[in-house]
Amino acid sequence: MKRLLVHAPPLLVDELARREGDVAALHYPWFPPTPATSGRLRVSESFDPRIKLDFRAAARLRRVIAMLKPDVVHAFSPKALAAVMLATYGLRQAPAIVSFRGISTPPSRLDPANHLTFLSPRVTLHACESDAVADGLMAAGVGTGRCHTVYNCVHQPDPLTAGARAEIRARFGVPADAFVVGTIAHVRPVKGTDLLLRAGLECLDVADAHWLVIGEVTDRRVERLARDGRWQGRLHMAGRVDGAGSLAGAFDVFAMPSRHEGLCRALLEAMAAGTCPVVSDAGGMKEMVRNGRDGLVVPRENVAVLAAAIRSLHADRGRLAELGASARHRMAEMCTPSAFADRVLAAHARAVA
Repeated sequence: MKRLLVHAPPLLVDELARREGDVAALHYPWFPPTPATSGRLRVSESFDPRIKLDFRAAARLRRVIAMLKPDVVHAFSPKALAAVMLATYGLRQAPAIVSFRGISTPPSRLDPANHLTFLSPRVTLHACESDAVADGLMAAGVGTGRCHTVYNCVHQPDPLTAGARAEIRARFGVPADAFVVGTIAHVRPVKGTDLLLRAGLECLDVADAHWLVIGEVTDRRVERLARDGRWQGRLHMAGRVDGAGSLAGAFDVFAMPSRHEGLCRALLEAMAAGTCPVVSDAGGMKEMVRNGRDGLVVPRENVAVLAAAIRSLHADRGRLAELGASARHRMAEMCTPSAFADRVLAAHARAVA
């Protein structure tokens, strides 16, 4: 089967190119494939549509499709999917079109762009980042038979040494011996970081607890809570940090109390690092974190239960370590590039069939 991947994760491109003999990829300019992959790809080029209706980008993509004649084109971003839809319009022998969606909220029928992309009947199959994402598409009228859950993959890192953990903590002004509750996100209202800070203010009697928030903040409630004088140096707002996912191993607890979530990549990176997750029951997070086995799942918008969960892990370090080890094992089973590739290949076979 001939495959063309547009804006696919580099780990997936590398895995498919290693296995398959007929794979081509158009990648983001800032995510070029590794040199090992480049030599095995039929085509490996940069592709960066400016907007969804970028007709110049669509014309270029149409030429690539005409040259390669792929059986399936898999678009991993909304802009890529829009370009694929425009590029294949009117083709006599159009390839099967597969999308990738990571948002659990249903696509709005009032948005014309969605009728070009996720709500278009020309999309053969939707590869969904979680079952919750598939549920959102089906709620918008997409048929059950056109949704296929693939989850995602992350790098499986070696555990951090004690020295490396201390070095990361020192970088953000966190004591080496602190109990660190951290989160990594673009801090928007949907991420529920304000709930995490409110829970933190309820746990200030836990003397060695520190709170580390990594990511750009665009939530006024979080900005206001961060200025609360009661923190007294125990809240660390790091801002945006490149490669933040590699820092999660320096946390004792990774917290993600989202209000809505397809499946947070930062959560997968934290679990792969062996950090115990505490997440809300939003979207696909409860699919990946089995409550009481790989971490703790708490109800959305419930600050008291979130604070109690964090307190319980602080009080029982043995359980904290067991949950973190189980989370790491789950990632090694579910979210390796090999496992992700298996699910994507199954989606392609289903789309072509």
